[in-house]
Amino acid sequence: MRYECLMDLKIQYLSHTEHPYTDLLGNDQKELLITYETTEAPEKIILFRDPFCMVYHGTVLKLRLPILNAELKRFFENYKDYCYLPDEDTCILKELAGGVDPAHIQNAKKETCYIRYRGLFIPQLHTNVAAFRQDYKSRITYQIYDPGEITKEFSEEIAPAVIGYLNR
Repeated sequence: MRYECLMDLKIQYLSHTEHPYTDLLGNDQKELLITYETTEAPEKIILFRDPFCMVYHGTVLKLRLPILNAELKRFFENYKDYCYLPDEDTCILKELAGGVDPAHIQNAKKETCYIRYRGLFIPQLHTNVAAFRQDYKSRITYQIYDPGEITKEFSEEIAPAVIGYLNR
C-alpha cells in the first residue's frame, strides 16, 4: 500500500540511538533508530521492507536500520585484472600474483573477485560509498557502520531514500 502523505514529507532530524535487542533465536543484536519530527500523521503508519522499518505516529517518524556484525565481501567490477586465491578465499591484482605458486591461483570471476571484511555494517540504498554484500547476488548492500558518521546531515539524507523504498 502506498501512502500519498509520505511522498513529499518534510522531516526534521531529532536524534539517533543504538538500540540493543535479542532476536527470536536468542542472539544479541543492535539496530540504529533515527527519530524525526514532521507533520501530523493521518493515522499510525508502520512499513517494513527488508531490511528497513518505519513507524510514523503523531508528529514523530522513526526509521530502523539493523546494525549487522558480520563478515561481508567487497566485490570489484574489474575482475579480469584480478586473480582468485581459493586457499585464502580472496583476490589479488594480477600484477601482485608473481610470487604465488600458480597451482594456487585461478582467474577471478565476477563471483570470486572480492576481499572479505569483518565489522559492523548498516544497509544502504545508494552506492556512493564502498558497498559490501553477503555474496555476489545479494540484493541488499551494506556500508561500514561508524557511529561517528551518523550525523544530522547523514540522517536527513538517508530518510527520503528509505521512506521512498518502504513506500513503493
